Amino acid sequence: MAIEANDNDGDKGPFCILRHGRKSHTWGELRQAAQHTMRDAPWLGANIAPDRSPLNEVLVGRGDVVEDVRTRLATVGLEPKPGQVVARELLLTASSTYFAGNGHSGRDGDCDPDRLAMWRSVTLDFLRAEFGDNLVTVVVHHDESVCHAHVWCATAVEVEKKGRGRPRKDGTKAATTTGWTLNHDKVMGGGKEAFAARQDRYADVMAPLGLNRGQRHSRAHHQPIREFYARIREHEASAVERLVEAHHARNIAIMEKAKMQALRHAAELAALTAKTAEQEAVVSRAKAQAAEAAAQEVRDRGEEAVQKHLVVLADLEAQRDILTAQKKDLGTFLERHGLRQEFESWKSDTRAVEALRNGKGDEEWAKYERHLGEYADELKEFGGWQAAMVTRARKRMLYLMEVGAKLLGHVSILVNPSRLVSEGIGAWIRLHGGVALHQRHRQAVRWLRDTLLTVQDMAMTEPERERGRER
Repeated sequence: MAIEANDNDGDKGPFCILRHGRKSHTWGELRQAAQHTMRDAPWLGANIAPDRSPLNEVLVGRGDVVEDVRTRLATVGLEPKPGQVVARELLLTASSTYFAGNGHSGRDGDCDPDRLAMWRSVTLDFLRAEFGDNLVTVVVHHDESVCHAHVWCATAVEVEKKGRGRPRKDGTKAATTTGWTLNHDKVMGGGKEAFAARQDRYADVMAPLGLNRGQRHSRAHHQPIREFYARIREHEASAVERLVEAHHARNIAIMEKAKMQALRHAAELAALTAKTAEQEAVVSRAKAQAAEAAAQEVRDRGEEAVQKHLVVLADLEAQRDILTAQKKDLGTFLERHGLRQEFESWKSDTRAVEALRNGKGDEEWAKYERHLGEYADELKEFGGWQAAMVTRARKRMLYLMEVGAKLLGHVSILVNPSRLVSEGIGAWIRLHGGVALHQRHRQAVRWLRDTLLTVQDMAMTEPERERGRER
């Protein structure tokens, strides 16, 4: 089918276009370079119409460039080495005037379906003839201004490898073998002339469609997609900036008018504020005077309290000196009359009784002391009679060392014998009955010892008896 020349394309008519893109040496470079093809990048510009993206076609491969290249290399058992080219991209399209016709504009998805189908078919046949199994991905985009194809080719080639090792004993060398490697130049060609030759071949197969080759060795430079989007954003930003400046100028005029009104109101407010400030100053002075008076009163009270405290301290110090002198006089008196030992015994007994009382109130102590008195009466009456004391004093002693001890807050004397309880009972007897009655108490304790030990053993728990046996 012949296509007539279009004025917009000059005298040579509509063009066929084949551009060689960047090389990808690593999987990371490949994934980044393929983002536009797969529509998987945040920097895709406003020239892409998302509502037409579902119309994009995958003619070869699965549309995932990285996985398509991996599949090709895995088929021949290759893993890229540092410095090798993994894949390269090409872009193929035609002038928008070619896709126009029969009422179609040829742009923004409005293409003549017959012309589009012929271009797509011939382009795909050309690519398969050029690259064979290394043609891994072909995607046609319909969501930009002019439809175009993104092509990705792997660089796997089968080569002969010379035999390795020293010659055999018979003088022959190791046999030559074949294997796969990555070689960009063998697949894509090396240098501008090889690329130009491919563009010539593409023009030859497109000639029957009415498409011509562009100017050889043209100085026109293809701008990378990311830079193209960046320039679009710069123009958009510039337009927005100019619009913002216009709005800003208008806002400045409005603000100047408002400023004049604000200045007038501010002058009125300043006069009112000055008057209010003067009134507040009067109130503040009155508050300051009141605060000063209150502070002076606090200082006076503090000084008075200090003086009272000093008087109390002086009084306490005088009393301490008096007590020290009295204590010294008492010591001299006790030494002179030979009462030091008796006094120390009395003081020790008094402390033992206080330890027995354990800080309890009058009610608890009065109950316990009543039992102590009854026990002392029995000692006076039956203290020299063992049989009577064992019978009569047993319950009394058990109460004093068990129930009464708990009443005063001590641990049970039967479970955990307490020196405070036993010494306290003896001290009370000595203080209230004298040394002779205390001797009877000690005799009674010796008579009752077997009975107390039996009751104590019955009160012990089984684990305690076990620990006693172990010891």
